[in-house]
Order: sequence, then structure tokens, then C-alpha cells
Amino acid sequence: MTVRDALREGAAALAGTETPFLDASLLLADSLGVDTSKLLASSPDAVGAPVLESYRSRVAERARGVPAAYLVGYKEFWGRRFAVDGRVLVPRPDTETLVEVALRIGDAIAAAHPPRVHEACAGSGCVAVSLAAERPGWEVSASDLSEGALEVARGNADAILGPAGGGRPGGPLAFLRSDLLSAVLGGAASGGFDLVVANPPYVPSDEARALLGLGWSEPLLALDGGEDGLDLLRRLVPEASRALAPGGALLVEADGGQAAAVAELFRASRFTDVEGQGDLGGRLRVTSGRMPWTS
Repeated sequence: MTVRDALREGAAALAGTETPFLDASLLLADSLGVDTSKLLASSPDAVGAPVLESYRSRVAERARGVPAAYLVGYKEFWGRRFAVDGRVLVPRPDTETLVEVALRIGDAIAAAHPPRVHEACAGSGCVAVSLAAERPGWEVSASDLSEGALEVARGNADAILGPAGGGRPGGPLAFLRSDLLSAVLGGAASGGFDLVVANPPYVPSDEARALLGLGWSEPLLALDGGEDGLDLLRRLVPEASRALAPGGALLVEADGGQAAAVAELFRASRFTDVEGQGDLGGRLRVTSGRMPWTS
């Protein structure tokens, strides 16, 4: 069987998934030990029996709902490769919008002083690590409720930034276990952040459980946002208002259909300049707001 034939077979088997050909290409490339660009250039080449067996096994797992990123062990995000497994949500391309907006707001703050940034619900650490890698002079920290997720995030920070932050001027990326911002507010770091970012669970409970019933294997803790998907945001937004310095900004990701409700949560906690930012498909994805400069 050639590479071309194997891709056709895999894509057909994955016809019920969102991106059948892309997933088949990723799984075959990883099974062959090449990147996807080289894979397409080797379409006429034969695929050996051991590789074909491994590839077909992975395709079968993907068809049962296991994310392709779990099967290959990584996901590309903001131009870097992040390790992922069943302890964390797979980073989505739309979440890059959160990084984009954070960099823009943080750069404006950096004109006065190096920003102090915290990410809640860090998961794989893709947002915090991307910010730390892009802006070495920023002081970045991150937290998550799941110790398993924190292990993944620390591993990604070590792999991308180097052990102990690789000598970053802003210091190593600090991780702590926290239910949203509770540990941050209760510790020495309480208050004074210039920027708080978060991609919290925002899928309504019924929908999250339905997805798992269909074979999704991402952790329920990283998906379930309560009855309407906003339970964690109802807690996070007021906590962030206490964690931020005057003029500091909060950025959160949510579904576009939740944008109006999220904006109201911001305003109820005294945030000003509340606005939404569209994702790659133009759907509102990130809501941002600032704390007043004076009380």
C-alpha cells in the first residue's frame, strides 16, 4: 500500500470526524516519523507492514473519539509544539486569539513597566508558555486546579523555555495549584497583576456529558462549565477584579453565544472598556475589560 492509498483509507475511516484527511495525515506522518509536508511529497512511496499496522490502530482509536493530538502526544500552538495527554484539554487554534490580545494589551503596559501576568485554568500551559516565550521580560505565572494538568504544563515550560525558565529576564514561569484565583488571592502574590488571562471550562454540563458519551476523551473538568457554561466565569471575574492592579486587564475565552452574558459579568465587577475579539472564523471568542484606575 502506498502513502496515498493509506491516506485515502484513513480519511474514509474518519469520515465522521471534523477533519478526516488532516487527522489521517497527522497519524500517518507520525507513524512514519516524518512531518506532514514530507508526507505529501512521498505519496507514491510504499508503507511497510509494521507502520501500516500502527497507523490503522491509531486511526481506529481516533474514530472512537480519541483526539489525534493524544495519539501523537503533541499539538501545535502559536508556532510551538506542546505535549498533551488525557490530563489536559487539547489546545484549539481559536485560543491563539487569547494570546494575540494578551500580547497587544501587555505591550501597551510594557511601555511603562514589565507586565505582571497570570493565567488561570492553565491546562497544558499553552497560553502562559507562549506569552513567556514571546515576551521574556514579562513576569508570568499560571495556575490550575488539576495537579495532572500542572505536571503537563511544567513539562511544556521546561521543554520550550528551558529548565528554570532558561534564564529569562522575567524569571522562571511559576505554576501553582489553585481553584481559579483562590490561591493567588490568598498568597503573597495577591493583587497587583497587570493582566489576568483564562480559558476556563465553558461548555454547558449537558453538552459536555453528551460529548463524552459520543466518545470524546478530554477531561470533564476541563470542559464542564455548569448548567449554562458560565459557572466558573461567575466566580473568576470578581476574583480577577481583586487580583488586578488599577488599570489592569482581564481576558477570558468563551463561546460566541455567551459573549453578551460574559460582558455583563465584567461590568457587574466594575470592569470598563469591555469589548469582544473575534476568533479565526470571526466568531466572538475573547472578552476583555480593564479595572478603573481609581476607586
